[in-house]
Amino acid sequence: MSTSGRRSDWVREALTPKMIVLFILLAIAAAVCIRLGYWQLERATARGAERITAEHEEKLSGPALPLDETLRLQTNMRADEYASPVYVTGTFSEYQLRVLDRAVDSNPAELVLAELTVTEGPDAGGAVPVIRGWVEPGAPLPAVPSGEVTVFGYLAAPEDSIGGLTKETAVSISPAELVNAWGGPILSGYLVEFTPESVNQTQIDNREPAEFTAQRTSADGVQHASPPKPTDEGGFNLQNAAYAVEWVIFAGFALFIWFRILRSTVKSKREEQLLDEWAEEFLSESEDNKLRG
Repeated sequence: MSTSGRRSDWVREALTPKMIVLFILLAIAAAVCIRLGYWQLERATARGAERITAEHEEKLSGPALPLDETLRLQTNMRADEYASPVYVTGTFSEYQLRVLDRAVDSNPAELVLAELTVTEGPDAGGAVPVIRGWVEPGAPLPAVPSGEVTVFGYLAAPEDSIGGLTKETAVSISPAELVNAWGGPILSGYLVEFTPESVNQTQIDNREPAEFTAQRTSADGVQHASPPKPTDEGGFNLQNAAYAVEWVIFAGFALFIWFRILRSTVKSKREEQLLDEWAEEFLSESEDNKLRG
């Protein structure tokens, strides 16, 4: 049988009503499988993000530790130290900076950046940048607390140094820029201050982990900024990803079934055709032999 004849057998059988209906049914099944695979892929990403968010929230609600036990001044921040609740005792400088061009809940805002000079512990005398909260653009800045205070805050990573620092404003929260104005040693990141609703002062005095409930507004009416967000917002759940791969395999298998049925049908009909041709040839030879005899 010629190559063109073989191809025509495949085309002719594929275009039969039975094979067309079967192809449509299996194509629908494959499409459903692909859609389920895509859904599992979405779940893999969503569950990964949910896990990261849950771990981050758990970290934010953990006990606050002394700053020098979590991150020493002039030391680079590690990923596991980011967003850790800490507390540090010191005195605020009377001068504060406005961090320009920020937003809180999608509304224009200016962050209030203050210098805290550490008065206790091994880093006494060093500087800690503290985001005390935020105000509307151009609004008066809240007064800094007087005397020695214990500040609670979340550790945040430094922002890129892009210049623009003046005596009253800053464009980025960059210790690399602030050290030139405040001197060193200085914290490599900064604190996002919060006000604890209730805290055991004995734990603070003994430099122990302090359980707390964070408030968004201080007793002085300072509106605190939001805690640091997770650095990784994606994530991936391997179990759901495996399910997604399985559904794609099922889709391919559905189309493979159609091809196998088509191949089996074509092969079967070719064999029947060969048998018919052989039978006709055999009968023809038998009749010739009888006539000769």
